[in-house]
Amino acid sequence: MVRIVTFTVILMFAGPILAKDSDNEMATVAQNEAGLAMASQEELIAEGASVYRNQCTGCHGRNGEGQQYGHDAAPRLHGNFVRLSVRRIAVKVIQGGSYMPPFSSLTDRKIAAVATYIRNSFGNNHGIATEEEVAEHR
Repeated sequence: MVRIVTFTVILMFAGPILAKDSDNEMATVAQNEAGLAMASQEELIAEGASVYRNQCTGCHGRNGEGQQYGHDAAPRLHGNFVRLSVRRIAVKVIQGGSYMPPFSSLTDRKIAAVATYIRNSFGNNHGIATEEEVAEHR
């Protein structure tokens, strides 16, 4: 009996956390009591596309093709699995690199958005990057 009651209580609290969105077959996080919700992948991709157009296309190209001259000079972003980890993107954006200037003034949200955009564009399919993951690497 205690197990049934415990299980019921767990379900009562866990039920509102995940809800299946029937329109696009993706699990989304339901809003918590404060009215805050995690950004959807689509929202982050749209926001990240804007950041990418304004900050990244000059070197990495409109289609993530990168530049071929110099060592690691604006690498291509298509299929570059190691470089597409959230950690690697966050560190490069925040600290810069040999050819890449730092963009430390970007918020964690904008860095998560551009990371999500890069990880899911140009033929890539690597999932969402969260603000929390970016903040771990500040």
